[in-house]
Amino acid sequence: MKSLFRFLSNMGDKSVNRKLFIMRHAERVDFTFGAWIPSCFDKEGNFIRKNLNMPLSVPKRKGGPMDFFKDCPLTRVGLLQATLTGEAMKLAGVKFDHVFCSPSLRCVETCTNALKASDQTYLPINIEPGLFEWLSWYRDGMPKWMSLEELKNYGFNIVMDYEPIIKATDVTNVKESSEEYYMRNYLVASKLVEKYSGNLLFVAHAASLDTCSRQLTGKPPRKEQDLLTIVPKATYASVAVVEQLPNGSWQLTEPPFPPLMHTNNASFEWKILLE
Repeated sequence: MKSLFRFLSNMGDKSVNRKLFIMRHAERVDFTFGAWIPSCFDKEGNFIRKNLNMPLSVPKRKGGPMDFFKDCPLTRVGLLQATLTGEAMKLAGVKFDHVFCSPSLRCVETCTNALKASDQTYLPINIEPGLFEWLSWYRDGMPKWMSLEELKNYGFNIVMDYEPIIKATDVTNVKESSEEYYMRNYLVASKLVEKYSGNLLFVAHAASLDTCSRQLTGKPPRKEQDLLTIVPKATYASVAVVEQLPNGSWQLTEPPFPPLMHTNNASFEWKILLE
């Protein structure tokens, strides 16, 4: 029965070679609105939406609103971006066997919406701290991620007994070089594709599209400046696909669905009409 299911799952694909899909999270609140926390929470810590693109609600955090400082949620547009990408996966017949996600809330929300739109909510999400982005960007302090229990209680379909390749307590080297970052993500990617069969989905960060695939395809880590050049090109909800060939090697391949593009839309200030 299981082999039949795999056969039917692959019917919508052009090949039966297993694939690793690496997806960046969608639009995040802080990069869109800047210092949003002081104006969006009252003295009791209740969330107040100040723009239609802000989430309707946010999880209660153990440390209060400031826990969102480096671990923010998605915007409403971000949720739509994830949904559109998941919808594209469904239309292309993409099926996953295992799902792995960075512990960042924005990644968990992206992953959840993409799976929902692709009709794969039956797949639980494995939280893999090793997929978190470059630690050198967090020299003033690491994010305070939600625990597995908190994520589960909020409604996310989380695997509670997953043994991560790299534990959260080991993701602390804020002086991590770009080469060390590549090596960390390569370790995670290589271990996961070795341990888990079938098609895999990683939902992580902009650089992850390169750091999780580059050495897997036999190329060396990029130098820091080259990494910083490629990161802005990995836009919200972008997807990279790596395919395993019959000889066991991996190569980048064209995603089976189009990319996502849209224009910016600044916040309207009605008072300009009074001038």
